[in-house]
Amino acid sequence: MKTQFRLTIGLLIIIILASAGTYLRIWDINFLIGPFYLHHWVGIIGGTYLLISAAIYAYIKRNLKVKKGTILQVHIAGNLLAVLLISIHFAQHMGRPPEFAPDYGTGLASFLLLLFILIAGIFMRFGIPPRKHESWHLIHVGFALSLFIVFIVHALKNFGIL
Repeated sequence: MKTQFRLTIGLLIIIILASAGTYLRIWDINFLIGPFYLHHWVGIIGGTYLLISAAIYAYIKRNLKVKKGTILQVHIAGNLLAVLLISIHFAQHMGRPPEFAPDYGTGLASFLLLLFILIAGIFMRFGIPPRKHESWHLIHVGFALSLFIVFIVHALKNFGIL
């Protein structure tokens, strides 16, 4: 458990540093690859992974006889990497000059939900605080379901479908 906690903290530090570097434009990820900018591809990959893996995790956890510890470790590590990619995408947009400020609608809502899910998941996994496990589980799952809807609306809106 200590090793997993240290790895989680390490990934959180990497997420913060990568987001700060992107926000401050220490590195340039604003270039086209095919029809989209790199930061859009990063967000698309992170968001798609998060949606698909969360659904698969929920199904496996409830319906298959799999060792829960292993699947939980994959869930945590994979989703932290998805949060890294999504945070880079979000930081790229938030770091734009004021005259090119983004629309704060579904993107901001998505990111805030993602942060609440992340915090609830970490608190739930590592028992912070120790007696509030059921509350964190309710928040984690409830916000995850909300995030599914908001992510899909965000993607459809920004691809010009809505």
